[in-house]
Amino acid sequence: MKKRNVKWTLIIAMLTLLAGCLFTDTLHREVRADDEISVEDIKPYKTPTGDVKKFLGIWMTSGYSLQPQANNYTVVDSPVTLRTDQARSFVTALLTFSSWAHYQWYETTDGKKWTKVKNGGDKKNLTVTPSEIGTKYYQQMTSWYMVVSAFSPTVYSKVAAVHALDKHVAATDIKVTTDDNYLYNYDSEITTTITYAHATVTPKNFTGDIKWSIDNTDLATIDEDSGLITANGRNKSGVVTVTGTAINNDGSSVKDQTEVTIGGGLEDQTVDAGDKATFKLMGNIGEFDSDEDINYTIRWFKEDPITHEQSEIELGNNSTSHTTPATTLDDDGTLIFANIKVKANGKTYEYETNEATLHVRPIGGPEISLEDTLTNKTYDSGSDNSNNLYDVNEGDNVIYNTKITNNSTGGKLKNGTYVLPLRAGTTINGITLDGNEVSDSDYEVNQDSKNGEITLTIKNLNLGINQSTDLAVDTNVGSVSKRETYKSIGYLQGNDDSGSSIQRIGTARTMNLTTNKLEYNIKDIDYGTIKPIGNDELIYRKTDGSNIMDVDDMRRDKTPVVLTVSQDSDFVNTEDKQSVLSGHLKYFDDDYEQDLLLGSAVVAQTNSGQELGSVKWRSDRGVLLEMNNSKVNAGGKYETKLNWQFTDSV
Repeated sequence: MKKRNVKWTLIIAMLTLLAGCLFTDTLHREVRADDEISVEDIKPYKTPTGDVKKFLGIWMTSGYSLQPQANNYTVVDSPVTLRTDQARSFVTALLTFSSWAHYQWYETTDGKKWTKVKNGGDKKNLTVTPSEIGTKYYQQMTSWYMVVSAFSPTVYSKVAAVHALDKHVAATDIKVTTDDNYLYNYDSEITTTITYAHATVTPKNFTGDIKWSIDNTDLATIDEDSGLITANGRNKSGVVTVTGTAINNDGSSVKDQTEVTIGGGLEDQTVDAGDKATFKLMGNIGEFDSDEDINYTIRWFKEDPITHEQSEIELGNNSTSHTTPATTLDDDGTLIFANIKVKANGKTYEYETNEATLHVRPIGGPEISLEDTLTNKTYDSGSDNSNNLYDVNEGDNVIYNTKITNNSTGGKLKNGTYVLPLRAGTTINGITLDGNEVSDSDYEVNQDSKNGEITLTIKNLNLGINQSTDLAVDTNVGSVSKRETYKSIGYLQGNDDSGSSIQRIGTARTMNLTTNKLEYNIKDIDYGTIKPIGNDELIYRKTDGSNIMDVDDMRRDKTPVVLTVSQDSDFVNTEDKQSVLSGHLKYFDDDYEQDLLLGSAVVAQTNSGQELGSVKWRSDRGVLLEMNNSKVNAGGKYETKLNWQFTDSV
């Protein structure tokens, strides 16, 4: 259990395309009204907002990322839910960051007369339970505002139909697709970290439910009802399998799957010496709209894997890809990455892709290969692979394995040395070649005086034709005080029979290190200058749109946790230490409100295996100040404290 006091300051004075879901369909059922209108022919309440445009993950226009499904089938007295998702353009969101979305659904039977949906019509998702056979049509309005809606950004969905049939229709087939097949594993204002899965079901008037699942929730999660896929923001890469299941009323089901790649934006490339290699920005690039008040730059860089010196390439081209000149063996192991900057509304936002490796295969001469792997003997995160370890903690036993092979048919490796960089603080427990300990005279350990990085050099490596040797370096991880990533690239140098130099760069091996703790930072909140006002007036926080609490849940064992907050005492004047403010703090959520002087409010809670996220509230939610102006306080500065508490939950 952790407790944290927080200081409060108070100054008194003062669309998505839905592949396979938009279709023209006749209603297949035994009972069909002759005058039923196709959803495409219904005159909408308001003209639907155009499909959202994106560029490098940036929302260029306001609109819907998930339109309500065009045709939805159910039976009388059986509910069906129309699901949506929408957002503002990048520039609009910056200008209206403190506002929040308001929703209103409208309904019609013929497109001539539209009326507001009363029961649940102000919700993001609308659940409809038909009482009779027939069809109704729905459209949603979304508007972002705080108090009044004038001049607020507003978007309208496409029209959706709910068809009530006289009996259930079973699915016989399903086809699953996603809006994007690549998501970034780095969360920023620019990168695309979410997408939606969609299902096309046969027959089209299927009346059951669609449920979604994903095979590796450490890489990405999926909402089982809406199909919203969210990539991890911890730089974990890999491929996830998304499964859509159409569940029939009788309990039978049909399934289909598709794959989504989670990564850092670039993929490694392998070419023969003399060939060119092309690196492309992955994901939904989109199109840049020059009419928007946004400008961008894409800069490409390369890094020497040994010296770590960087130089810029593709100068001034703003290209979404980079093609190298004809490669030589000296280019082997070169790291390529891109830096993207976007300027909008006077601010600059940027991110860098992962470093992708250029592998160059030799043509002729000795061909040396390095097969590099990395293993954590202490802990397996479930996402570990041969070159990437996750949730590595202080003291973990990490083994670096390298198989060095001479694949040539006519050349030997002589006087070879293998160099392996190791993270500062690493303890080397032992070094073996083919299971035999390497003698002290055959290796050296040096430490960089500036950053503490260790360089291990293993000498006297000789390989005949078609020979190989297995190198293992047994280590323990040094102190870890924060989340960090360490990348090690080993390399081999030596000579062939003629005395010519040979160099081979290995594969990058990465440790993603964490503290195994739930780290957090709570910010002070200011209610600004307040003038005398009417009784029981609710005062909003001054906000810049940032998190109230930054949370980094680095626990390996993510047991359920509950976060609560309460007010410690009354607001007290900081000058006279006696005057008490006639106001107190209350917590507001969509479902309830809690006086924080009288008790604690639940701010967040997790299930087993779920990560606790940062705390961010919209302007009319969270901890607000409720004033009682039956007594006017003297001017001055008033403070109180909040008690934040993390509690293990069963």
